[in-house]
Parts: sequence; C-alpha cells; structure tokens
Amino acid sequence: MDFALARSAHDALRKVAEIITMERTQYVVEADIKGFFDHVDHSWMVRFLEHRINDERFMRTVQRFLKAGVIEDGAVRASEEGTPQGGLVSPCLANVYLHYVLDLWFEKLFAFTCTGKARLVRYADDFVACFSTREDAERYLRELQERLGKFGLEVEPTKTRLIRFGSKASQRSYLDRLRRPETFSFLGFTHYVGKSRKGGFLVGRKTDRKRMSKKLKELNVKMANLRLQGGKAMVTYAQQHLRGHVNYYAVSGNKEAVEDYYYNLSRVLHKWLNRRSQRKSLTWARFNAIFVKGGLLPRPRLVHNLYNFPGFVPL
Repeated sequence: MDFALARSAHDALRKVAEIITMERTQYVVEADIKGFFDHVDHSWMVRFLEHRINDERFMRTVQRFLKAGVIEDGAVRASEEGTPQGGLVSPCLANVYLHYVLDLWFEKLFAFTCTGKARLVRYADDFVACFSTREDAERYLRELQERLGKFGLEVEPTKTRLIRFGSKASQRSYLDRLRRPETFSFLGFTHYVGKSRKGGFLVGRKTDRKRMSKKLKELNVKMANLRLQGGKAMVTYAQQHLRGHVNYYAVSGNKEAVEDYYYNLSRVLHKWLNRRSQRKSLTWARFNAIFVKGGLLPRPRLVHNLYNFPGFVPL
C-alpha cells in the first residue's frame, strides 16, 4: 500500500505507473467516495486522533472545529458530520480519517488475503487499487463498500468500477467486447494503455477532458471580470494561470493536451484584450508576435518525468 505522506500528487502518479508496469497489474479499480468531506463521522474522527494524541486541550479544540458549522443565508448551522469546507485543517483531518478507514484496512487485512499482488495508491481522497487477478479485484470492490459503510461513507456508483488495465489489456479487450482498453481517472489525468516508440507497454496519461473544459470556462469568466482593470491585469493573470497549469499537467506523454490548453488560453486572452473597447486593435498575427514569439506566454515544457522509476526501460 502506498499513500501520500509529505509527498506530491506527482509522486502518487509515478507510483501508479510503477506498480502497473513493474508488478504486472492487469486490473484496476477506480473508486470515488460520495461527498467525502461532508460525511466524515465526528465520533470516529475523534477516536482515530485519540489513538495517537493524548492531549485533552488539543482534542477539545479539534471537536470545536468540527462542530463550528457553516453560514447559510446569514444563519449559522452547526455541523453534525463532515469537516468544515475551506478549513485549513480539513485536508489533514480527512487524511487521518482515510488512513484508518482505508489504508490500514487494505495493508493489514485485505492485501494479506489476496491470491495475487494487490496495491493501493491514495492521495487525499483520490485513490486507485491495482491487482494482478480479477478475483481479488472483484472482492475488493465488494468489501470496499462494506468497509466504508461502517464509517458513514459510501462509494459513488457512477464513478466506481473495475477495468482491465495492464500489459495484456490490449490483446484481451475483445473479451470485454471493446475496441480498445478502458481508461481510468486519477488526480486530474485520464490514464490509458499506451505504447512506447518500440511498441512496448507503458501507462499513458492525458489531462482529463472534463477538468480542462471546466478550467477554460472559469478562465473565460475571470478574464471578463478583469477587463475593467486593464490589459496588464489580464495578461498577468493569464501568465500566472498558465504557469500553474503547466507546473501540474506538463508530465510525460501529456504534451499534446498541454499544448492544446496553451492554444485555448491564448484565444481567450486575445478575445478579451480586444473587448476592452468597441474597436478591435489587436490582430491574431500581432498577438502571436508579442505573446507567443515574444515570450510573454512562454511555450510549455516537460516539468515532471513520471517514467523515472527503478527498473523501467521502455521497450
């Protein structure tokens, strides 16, 4: 079992690729917990924390934080479950909760009863399980729902499934009556069965299409709101936004999707720069010369090599 402790999301992505490639994974279970942050059981949370912390004042502070509630229509509503949205401590508490509910159960109990290899990779509330046999994967899917139910949680059925994924998925996809192997989502990336330049198996990744579309819509709204502040504010925000996107999504094999986002961001910026007045003064050719060739919107580059794990040589 592997989970992120003082590690980044890219470490988790790299670990998934390493497990699938080097440990002969053939089945993956992707699961999503329905409204996780809204359904954390307070009594279980306190019990989990008391397992390691013996400070009554600290525990009282945590309990007050959990019951702080939220403001709705100007009125404070106390919360009986879940962690306060936007609270700085909420992600930490949620991580503790899933450590006991999911990580330890998988590592100490479930994996020991599997006939083949079984690995779990989790980052925050996003996790996938990798198996070498279908029987283990199917049993995990059943027992996961039972396990979560004991702690007031449940899986989102529309986002939870078992798929064939691994080095043999392409030639065996006909058994599932599919033209090509299925994909799964993890940490904002769609993972697919890919091929190296020499035709060997590797884990491919591309930006999740729904997430990319959502970000572009939010960018468009932000640019519209910045129009009154002037072109400089719009350009500065576009640069920061692009830098953040590239720093996360510019990973091995995702060049095409990052380039596509770069192009769409350029179009959004060009559109709103031209809407500062009734007269269009910035042609696409001039925009390209200033922002693209001029370097105001630097071209994306590879930031994270996710294939640099021990023993991997692309064939």
